[in-house]
Amino acid sequence: MSANQAKQFTHIIYKVDGRVATITLNRPERLNALDHGPGSMQREVIEGLELADANPEVGCVVVTGAGRAFSSGGNLGNAELPVGATDYYWFLTTEDIDNERIFELRKPVIGAINGLCYGAALMMAVHFDILIASEQASFGLIETRMGGTGVDVLSYLVGAQWARFLALSGELISAAKAKEIGLVLEVFRPEIFEAKVYDLARRIAAMPRDAVIFNRRLVNASLRAMGWGMQKQLARALNSVANSVGEQAVVADGRSFAELKKQGWKTFKEARDAAFKKPWLES
Repeated sequence: MSANQAKQFTHIIYKVDGRVATITLNRPERLNALDHGPGSMQREVIEGLELADANPEVGCVVVTGAGRAFSSGGNLGNAELPVGATDYYWFLTTEDIDNERIFELRKPVIGAINGLCYGAALMMAVHFDILIASEQASFGLIETRMGGTGVDVLSYLVGAQWARFLALSGELISAAKAKEIGLVLEVFRPEIFEAKVYDLARRIAAMPRDAVIFNRRLVNASLRAMGWGMQKQLARALNSVANSVGEQAVVADGRSFAELKKQGWKTFKEARDAAFKKPWLES
């Protein structure tokens, strides 16, 4: 397929306008929940990014979500989850290989975080070059409320203390707080959010192409020199063990997650979030 040839996707919308390509996660009825592997939404995001990367007309890519969410994270509602640490290890390895494909792109990627961005979606987003958030956005590692793990390389962006807070408390943070801790570059009101995102994308796309490519590679090389890859290997190993025993975890009232899952997704979410009705942070 040529770089300019259109490709039909199932879970995303891909379009090119001038020098900017846009990938929209397009499952709003499921809050753009991510699944993984062949034919999945995450894989289509990667394929769309690589399609844009190969297009000589494209200088920058924007990734955003349809509806009120960027993405609620991993697709847990009807998903068949891995069983055992070994299966989890290879599941997480597949996910991380896709995320590393983002890291190896030539063209810069802006994450336009239009709404909630949790768990696996946040882990994908931290591989983008720049994150811009709407005031309506929120962020968090919500899967830690279910006995899971998923810090991965988040500490490279926000530091150890905030990475610990997000992972150990299960709390969600606002777009304003995300900017304060360095997770996102800037936050805009919803009515100007899209215009500001594309203004930046067009400016980046207008820059000398080779300089953009090599400056991007230089920044990413510095992350690798600081242990980016080793952190990922450790994360996959530890996360696979923790996630494999997640069903043994219990909520505050003593019910196990294995029991809650049998009662349905609605009951599961209500029990998961019961202790978090009032945010600990004021903003």
